[in-house]
Amino acid sequence: MRQRKQRRDKIARLISWGHWFTFFNILLALAIGTLYIEAAETPATVLGGIYMVISWLGHFAFLPFIAFIILVFPFCLLIPFSRILKGIATLVASFGLIALVADALFFRQYGYHLNTYSLSQLAVDAEAAFAGASFVLLLGMLLIFVILLVFELALANIAWKRLDRLREKHWGAAFSAVFVMCFLASHSIHIWADAVFYTPITKQDDLFPLSYPTTARTLMSKHGWLAEERLEATDRLLKETSSIELNYPPRNLMCARQPQTNNTLVVVFNHLTAAQQQQIASALPALTALPTPLVGQISTQGGMFELLYGLADIYAQPVLQQQVRPAYWQQLSDYQVRVRLRGDFAAFAVPEFLQQAQTKAFRDSIEVQFSTSLDTALIEQVQTELAAGTQVVITALTPNHALSSGPEAYALSEVQVPFYHSENLDFATQDVALLTDIMPTLSSHYMVCSDGVRSFATGKNLFEAHERSFPVMTSFNRDLVVYDRASTTVIEVNGQLRTFDNGTFAELPSVSPATPVLVDGIRHLQRFSQQNEQ
Repeated sequence: MRQRKQRRDKIARLISWGHWFTFFNILLALAIGTLYIEAAETPATVLGGIYMVISWLGHFAFLPFIAFIILVFPFCLLIPFSRILKGIATLVASFGLIALVADALFFRQYGYHLNTYSLSQLAVDAEAAFAGASFVLLLGMLLIFVILLVFELALANIAWKRLDRLREKHWGAAFSAVFVMCFLASHSIHIWADAVFYTPITKQDDLFPLSYPTTARTLMSKHGWLAEERLEATDRLLKETSSIELNYPPRNLMCARQPQTNNTLVVVFNHLTAAQQQQIASALPALTALPTPLVGQISTQGGMFELLYGLADIYAQPVLQQQVRPAYWQQLSDYQVRVRLRGDFAAFAVPEFLQQAQTKAFRDSIEVQFSTSLDTALIEQVQTELAAGTQVVITALTPNHALSSGPEAYALSEVQVPFYHSENLDFATQDVALLTDIMPTLSSHYMVCSDGVRSFATGKNLFEAHERSFPVMTSFNRDLVVYDRASTTVIEVNGQLRTFDNGTFAELPSVSPATPVLVDGIRHLQRFSQQNEQ
């Protein structure tokens, strides 16, 4: 009995020590967290500033606490020996703090948090500064880690020796209550901000590392809370979509080179007749028809823009007016991958600033060839490229028939276009694909970015399974269209919604997309607009 009591007392003492050790590391984490706040843009409103402060307090208190619960607390019960526990806690705290320091310094420099791709980019940038810089950087981080390790060991011993004195203090519980209240308050405020699209708060979602603020999508949709505010915000987003203020790309791309050596040929037609499709199938049996339906465009120029940029065509006017080249081109060029355009530029309204060929030597190339006819020379060229191991894609931008004037013109069966690819391109099965997906997908064979293709496109990577699943929103000029399994909804520029059945085209007046689907789709399309940053 006495041994059990002694063991319980020993475990209780170790847990108490762990709480105080965690508390002091929370203070250290908060100090490091100020580096993120200093690097962040000052919130535009008072409420945004208040949210940033309470989010800082709650989040950086939560990180050390959850680390203690998962990585240290079990050892208090399983191995109740102070020396072993202090050693484990010291290592956990040191590794956690050095990761936090490294991420904070990286975030201040690049605006991204650390991941595998950004680490490789950091090494490349360091070597560009001077030879051996990456080794010096690694050495510096090791030195900081040793300093933190010594400091944490000293802190662990001090907390253990003075534990009785610390347990007499009452302000520990008060601080804990403040941290818990800040954590809960920050998530509660974010639910409201997400529901009404209050951007001074929601734009802070990526500010802190490992931050996953609670959203309103499920909670608000289920209970109908703040429904009126949600409708008002949705209407505002629809109006903003009609006038795009370009913010493309919102920050520099952080990508890593892929070990791809194959060239890529993309043959683009304005449209492909049934006879031409049969000709492709018979003359080029090495090509496979994509089973996923591909949504084309209603205009050749809109389709050209979506394919080259990977952006919804609502961005076409500001991008082409400002003569902004696709953001991923420069990154590919840095990795010795040339993007070259050839063919009938006039028929596809390809702007002159995109036609300029790059003259330096490249290791790989992505060639986009625009054609209005399928002749023998083109077939022979494709056959030659296939024999050389080139990755080949053949597609069309617009359907091969006149479109009706009603909303059913946007039906999936009406705007679908053919898509063929070589066997060395492994496209995953999707519900639907868009023209905006093609170039981001192909570029991922040559580079991988820290935020995937999201960093430069509204399209998805079709090599990844289930990237494009229903419902899907896209744009046709200024109209937005939501494709679902059974119905399609057309959202006109004035905000009017019209839904029709995919099979019969019959209008469904009482059916509309769920509010989160509508809102998330609009926000996704608006990611490269200045309005999204306000």
